Amino acid sequence: MGLLDKLKPTPRWKHADPSVRLEAVRELEDATELAVLAETDPDARVRRAAVPRTMDAQVLGRMAAGDADPETRDRAADRLVALATAGSDADAAMAAVRALTDTRRLSAIARGEAAETVRTEALSRTTDERALAGVAKHAKHESTAAAAAARVNDRDALIEIAQTSEHKDVAAAAFERLVSLEGGVQGAPPIMEAADLALMRAIETRTTHKSVARRARAIIQEAEAAEAARLAAEEERRRREASLCDAVDGLASVIDPAATRAELSRLSAAWTALNVTDQASLDRFAAGSRRVEAAIATRERDIREAEDLARQRAEAIATRDAFCARVETLDGDDVLAQLVPIEEEWRSLTPLAGDGPEAARLVERFAKAVAACRKRHELGALLAETRAKYDALVSEAEALSSSDDNGAAAARWQSLSREARGHASVLNNASRPAPELDARLAAVGETLAGREAARDAERREALAKAQQTALGQVTRLVERARRASEADTITLREGDRLLRDITTGVDEAGKVEASREITEALASLRTLQEQVAPRVRELREMDEWRRFANAQRQEQLIAMAEAIVASLKLEAEQSKDSDLGATARALKELHAKWQEVAEAPRNSAQRLWDRFRTATDFIRSRCEPHFQKLREERGASLQKRTAIVEEAEALANASDWARTAARFQELQKAWEEAGAAPRDAGRDLAQRFRTASNTFFTRRREDLASRKKVWTDNLAAKDALVKRAEELSESTEWDAASAEFKRMQAAWKNIGPVRRSKSEEVWNRFRAAADKFFERYHNRHNIALAGKLAEREAMVVEMETLAAADASALPADLAAQVQQQRTTWNRAVPIPVAEAKVLAERWQTALKSLIQKHRDAFKGTDLDPDAAKHRLEKLIARVETYLEDAPEPMNGMSATEALAAKLRSALASNAMGKSSNEEAKWRAAAEGVKEAQAAWARLAPVAGSDAAELEGQFREACRRVNDLARRHQPQQQHRSSSAPPRRMQPPRPTAAVGA
Repeated sequence: MGLLDKLKPTPRWKHADPSVRLEAVRELEDATELAVLAETDPDARVRRAAVPRTMDAQVLGRMAAGDADPETRDRAADRLVALATAGSDADAAMAAVRALTDTRRLSAIARGEAAETVRTEALSRTTDERALAGVAKHAKHESTAAAAAARVNDRDALIEIAQTSEHKDVAAAAFERLVSLEGGVQGAPPIMEAADLALMRAIETRTTHKSVARRARAIIQEAEAAEAARLAAEEERRRREASLCDAVDGLASVIDPAATRAELSRLSAAWTALNVTDQASLDRFAAGSRRVEAAIATRERDIREAEDLARQRAEAIATRDAFCARVETLDGDDVLAQLVPIEEEWRSLTPLAGDGPEAARLVERFAKAVAACRKRHELGALLAETRAKYDALVSEAEALSSSDDNGAAAARWQSLSREARGHASVLNNASRPAPELDARLAAVGETLAGREAARDAERREALAKAQQTALGQVTRLVERARRASEADTITLREGDRLLRDITTGVDEAGKVEASREITEALASLRTLQEQVAPRVRELREMDEWRRFANAQRQEQLIAMAEAIVASLKLEAEQSKDSDLGATARALKELHAKWQEVAEAPRNSAQRLWDRFRTATDFIRSRCEPHFQKLREERGASLQKRTAIVEEAEALANASDWARTAARFQELQKAWEEAGAAPRDAGRDLAQRFRTASNTFFTRRREDLASRKKVWTDNLAAKDALVKRAEELSESTEWDAASAEFKRMQAAWKNIGPVRRSKSEEVWNRFRAAADKFFERYHNRHNIALAGKLAEREAMVVEMETLAAADASALPADLAAQVQQQRTTWNRAVPIPVAEAKVLAERWQTALKSLIQKHRDAFKGTDLDPDAAKHRLEKLIARVETYLEDAPEPMNGMSATEALAAKLRSALASNAMGKSSNEEAKWRAAAEGVKEAQAAWARLAPVAGSDAAELEGQFREACRRVNDLARRHQPQQQHRSSSAPPRRMQPPRPTAAVGA
């Protein structure tokens, strides 16, 4: 072991003296060593001193749970609370809150301003009802208070939350839970218990939230309303009892027994429904009911007696009415013999009860009937003859209705009807009417009148129809003639036909009674006929010349056909093979040309046609072998096409679209290569083949259309996901957006396919959005840092704008605004990047420039440059006082000599025991320098030409004191043996703004 190793001192935090370790803990920077000291040091004071600087949550958790010293446990728990609420490191805060077990401190974290995740974790570890109630009442964040209140089930705790919570929504939710809690106030029942009502009144009076008070007041009002309703219902029931009793008493005066009995039944039913228990009321109602029953019985008896009397009177009246009717209907030769006994019976009738006008009317009626009866007897023979004549006339009139001679029937009816009406008048005057004969006569009149009206209508209708037909025919001829006259060309056939139709139409129109329209149409038709007739004559002459020319062409075609016949006969005689194919084609061409010149002069047309037909028939007979061969080829083609059609029809309902479509294309090609088929059969097969092809390709198009719809729907769903993903790609709600992206990825897999041309595009967009978000998610700390830099940049730009502005453009409260900005800048979270240093320098420069340009605006404020300079001079003087007893600097010594001198001084100090006072003095000096540096950092920027000199003087003084302090500390000497001492630099000028 070398000399230097022997000279290395034991670290002070490992010193045997607890007081030395206690001092060392305050200066120790190694987090691991601090954690070891905090957990394992035997001295409670050292452990307590190490706790505030320990960052290891697990160590602190073990100390808070099991340290022997109660104060140390409390300090460890408090340190965990401080870490959890610091907010600078989310992971450390979560570890700290998970290490805590003290319900009181956990609830304090949940109530405080810690991060949301930390508060949530602390609340989840809190199980005590009272602690949860405390969080619900006093939490700074409403969401935490609401979550705590949701876990409270104790009735008293809910009452306290509803009354004293700092958040009205939490208080309202706790009150609603109290209302619905089993064993509690059970909503707002119709009749509330007195204790529950007192509780509601207490909550209404004591709660600090108007919404809770209103809700409690509403419940109280509902309960009071329910009680009032109950009392009102009881009063109404009593009123109903009295009303029913009064109603029964009022029924004693009976008029209509049935209605009274029905009303009594209704009242009895209503009385039973009331379920009356009062005996006096029951007796009263029963007595009233008995009185009503007795009154009903009496009234019914009176009504029956009156009905009997009325029935007797009605029977007497009916008897007298019957006598009168019998007398009024008496007829025949023995009228008087029938009348006498009726009069005897009338006189034997008992007097009519009550007598009165009805009796007098019946007596008068009977007397009139008797008088009329006697008069009818006197006129009986004359009236019988008149009636017989009337009957004969009616019978004759009825025979007229079936006569075919309408004119004679109408003439006879005129005289016959007058005579019949005279007989009817005689019978009516003698009060012996014949209504059946009158009705028969009237029916005959109606029948004849109807027949006459029908004949007139038929004649008019026939005439109108004939005129309309004639007019329509002439009008159509006019239109045809006009079109022919206006046309550039017409055929001879059209012209001849038109002239014939015009002649026929004019003759037919002349047979009908002319009307004005028909006359005008005929005039127009004759005019047009005169215009068309010359053109028809010209066409007829041209047709005769054309037929003459066609006769010469037909002669030529006949000669050609006869030449072919001669050639065929010669080849047959010479046993040569004829070119039947060419001959058949020539035959077809001859027929085609003959059709072009088929019209010949009428006197020679038949002769020419016979000659042509004879020659062509011979040619056709010689070409029959060729035609047979063609028929065989067409039969083979027919078989091929039949097979093709059968296969096509079998494939028409296939669903293998691609393969079947390719096969249909092959079948179409084979169809074209199969050759000609017989005309009729080939047409049918072509129709079947076309139908099968159309069926398949229609199904294919429909399937494609349905798939396109599915693809379109799927594309719309995926487009919605892509748009949402592109929106979320710029989100900074990292956890929520990440979870939603995962849900969208799962939803993407469940969506069906889309069109191939769109599939890659939408997928690339979705993947690009997801990649963009997760790339930002992985770099979220850098993004947050960039945001903070942007905030700092905005503050710097605002300060530079103020510094560059003219005095007239500056606000009146410039000093207050600048002080507010400086406070905001200093309180901002430090940013450990190089850009922050540049921004701090720009901020410091702008602030200095602003203060320098407008010194008067900052007089008497914390930013007063003169006051800041004076305080800086005092800080320099205070730091320089620590150097008054410092040893002279070792000028002129080499580095080795200076090191040797330091070693000798250290050996001497250790040997003589004189280092403790020096160490304490320089330790106090270092602490004083730290305080001075902190005070200097809080000063406003010092502007002016001597500012740099003062700052340099302050930094140099601080450096010298720190060097001397490290030189007098043994642990620092240990470090200096292996590396140069780390110099404590005073804060840079930017620290005064960024602190």
